[in-house]
Amino acid sequence: MAEASEAGAAPDMAREKALVDVAKVVVTAGLTLGSVMLTAFGFIERAVGLERLATDRAFAFVALLPGAAALSFLASARALGAAYDATVPARPVSTLHRAFLRFTDLGGAFGLIAVVLSCLVAVGTLLAVSLLFDLKLPGTSNLAGGAAFIVALGGMLSRSTPGRRRSDLLLAATIFVLMILDLSTSLLRAAELLPRLS
Repeated sequence: MAEASEAGAAPDMAREKALVDVAKVVVTAGLTLGSVMLTAFGFIERAVGLERLATDRAFAFVALLPGAAALSFLASARALGAAYDATVPARPVSTLHRAFLRFTDLGGAFGLIAVVLSCLVAVGTLLAVSLLFDLKLPGTSNLAGGAAFIVALGGMLSRSTPGRRRSDLLLAATIFVLMILDLSTSLLRAAELLPRLS
């Protein structure tokens, strides 16, 4: 009986180890891709200005970079949180106390990287919303960035639950929809301008 339970536990442990290895790759790839996209956006923004990026339809695809970077950073945050869940046993404490313990793990390093990743998700989301609305609704952009920060940080400091997974999915879907809306409005405006120019 004991041998059967040990044999059943062995595949689970192997699966968890494989998932942690995959999570490491996702964290590294997400951070790298997100950093490259946000840096490229920053260089282009310095060259042409944020107002032109928001309004000039020639830069429609450049305007997708902040949203794509936000999704990459969110993927990194989720992968890191999943690796933590797989390797650190759940503690029988309240959700708030667990979040505090998780924040202070590794001498506070986990909490600091959680804040940094959440800030990067928030910046990418804020820029994506700003570009969608041509910088006309700064309050909405700030609210979107703040909400993205809260969802990303909460996800890193709490264990996976159905509610948390839904909020993660909602944030990712919202960022994706923002990108599609921005691109489609850019292309529609460009199509409207073409007959006038010719």
